[in-house]
Amino acid sequence: MRNEIIVSDSLQAQDLRRLFSGEALAIHIKKYADADLSNALSDFLISHESLECYPHDIKKGDEFVYIDYGVDRAGISYNTTFGKSKDSDCYKRYFDNALATMRNVREFCAPLLAPFDRFRLELDEIWPAGASIANFEGKKMHAGMARVMKRPELSALGEKQPHVDGLQEQSVILQGQFAVNIYIKPAAQGGELELWDVPPLPITALVEEDSEYDWRGDLPDSVLIKPEQGDLIIINTRKPHTIRRFPDDCRISLQSFIGVLENDHLMLWN
Repeated sequence: MRNEIIVSDSLQAQDLRRLFSGEALAIHIKKYADADLSNALSDFLISHESLECYPHDIKKGDEFVYIDYGVDRAGISYNTTFGKSKDSDCYKRYFDNALATMRNVREFCAPLLAPFDRFRLELDEIWPAGASIANFEGKKMHAGMARVMKRPELSALGEKQPHVDGLQEQSVILQGQFAVNIYIKPAAQGGELELWDVPPLPITALVEEDSEYDWRGDLPDSVLIKPEQGDLIIINTRKPHTIRRFPDDCRISLQSFIGVLENDHLMLWN
């Protein structure tokens, strides 16, 4: 069924199978994260000492171009290593910070279970082939990164240009790439997740985008999901998607990519 959004109150293996096979466009779990914990964690992250710009990467030939859509991150993302040698400072910085950043959020939430820790534990429990933090380079990666959008004036740039996400370097062979977001502080107005139900870009194709290309002119009507606080949403990142603009305040989510391996095991990373 086209445009089907699976709405549920818990994470279920059968729902994941339908998303992974293309039978569903998204999974939407309501109120996954506790409201009081979400409020406290939002306050912690919006003033986090390590916040820095989280640009969207575009590959053009052998070059990588980074575009600022108004997203900041707490921690380092794997795309900072694209095009860099494995003995570079960028690689070292990413892996040196991966576990420390996850533990920083975990320690803040203690004695409660951090929202993303709960997700990856439940994902491993319900998925027959299991789920784990990715280790593309033989080292544990970061998973569950905080994405803080507190520059609403730039949110219109993201809305204008839908995009797809994919590994720009074939560090590991995937059968599919998806993403989970846990919305601990959604925008009061706007900030909807916008999705297009079209065939996904093949997993083996590198993402080469033209920032001036009129995606919206070629795509069919989109589907909007308005997340509320605590909601969890999983989508196929190889299908076009974007975030609608929002006029003020900020928007905070915890995000991770989910890669499906040939043996059906799931790997999580940022």
